[in-house]
Amino acid sequence: MQGLSEMIQAFHLEQRARGVSLHTARAQMGDLEKLLTHATAERWDSWEVQPRTLRRFALELGERGLDPASQARVLSTARAFFRWLFETQRILGNPATGLRNPKQAQKLPAFLTEEESRALLELPPAVDFPSARLHCLLEFLYASGLRVSELTGLDLQDVLREERTLQVLGKGHKERLVPFHEAAGGILDLYLAYRGAFLVEHGLPPTAALFLNQRGGRLTPTSVRTFLGKALEEVALRARISPHALRHSFATHLLNRGMDLRAIQELLGHASLSTTQRYTHLNLEQLAKTYEAAHPRAKKK
Repeated sequence: MQGLSEMIQAFHLEQRARGVSLHTARAQMGDLEKLLTHATAERWDSWEVQPRTLRRFALELGERGLDPASQARVLSTARAFFRWLFETQRILGNPATGLRNPKQAQKLPAFLTEEESRALLELPPAVDFPSARLHCLLEFLYASGLRVSELTGLDLQDVLREERTLQVLGKGHKERLVPFHEAAGGILDLYLAYRGAFLVEHGLPPTAALFLNQRGGRLTPTSVRTFLGKALEEVALRARISPHALRHSFATHLLNRGMDLRAIQELLGHASLSTTQRYTHLNLEQLAKTYEAAHPRAKKK
């Protein structure tokens, strides 16, 4: 079995040489360890196996209790590994060509109700730089529906205050303009005042980044998630709500109030309308509940 293990190591080294991140390479090695364990137990002599032999490995992943998402990740790594074996002429054919991922349940995105959103945003008045920053972060996550990385990536020049618009650099380096309401603008003005005073007080140099950490550098998405977690605890809202839930809440509430789906697509920066259409499921759920509660013939006896 040493030969099987050596080929996995060779794959790992080539992936690193091609610039694959250490995190990704480690994840791939973990996936291939599962494949090697299976191959050892099944007494494979080489990686030259039949497609049906490899399908038994896929079935075993489910039998071992791995969730569909984890199975899909392992199988994706296995496909990449066998493709590499074939392309480097270590095997004569690629048995993983027809290897399919298990079907995954479509999860609707988590979101807050309008009442929960109001409770989260009704924080005590800002009295210093950290509290003003938290107000501004939460308000803009909900007011503009930005991804956390988009929000922390904003520079001062990206804020068009008079037009109440943000110039956002989204996925695929695609730029879009996203509006914000006047109340959010007022919260932004207050934050900028505290931001300027913070830099002067600590003798920090001017910086283009809109949202700063305590050292005057750009705030990270991880820090925003930490801030939101603490804010949720303080207002006793549902656990396991991420900053992305405010983006989902933004889209869901606009849809529920009648905004056109394509307009929401533009605001969110989705390349495909099908990505935005998942919010219609949430809308239909709400419609169904309202219908069941309101229709005379729908009421249960």
